[in-house]
Amino acid sequence: MKSPSTGLFIAIATILLAGCVLQPNVRNYTPPRSSTPPPAEAPVSLSESLGPSEQIIDMPQQTPAPKRGELSDVVERMARRSACAPAAGAKLIARTSAVETYQVSCEDGQQQLYKCELRQCRLMN
Repeated sequence: MKSPSTGLFIAIATILLAGCVLQPNVRNYTPPRSSTPPPAEAPVSLSESLGPSEQIIDMPQQTPAPKRGELSDVVERMARRSACAPAAGAKLIARTSAVETYQVSCEDGQQQLYKCELRQCRLMN
């Protein structure tokens, strides 16, 4: 036969063990941050990524037409008179109510700036 103290011991042990199982004392693990980034994947060339029926075609770059102003033709004529052959025409770079500023790229690589105030243009440089 069991003694009364044995039953009490089993009851206390059961309560203690149940408390340990229901409320575990476990902390979450967070790994330390690494100062080095993960290794990057090797780049893949364009030709390697194409299928057997695909090919690379070089397309010429289309440059937008230079922005023209009201006095672009006048400025181009002035540039020709000052020994500049305009490569792409006079480009309007600034405009206010009474002033227009133009840039002319010459074929020899020089740049000229013109300022037109009240329809009167002059070379700036």
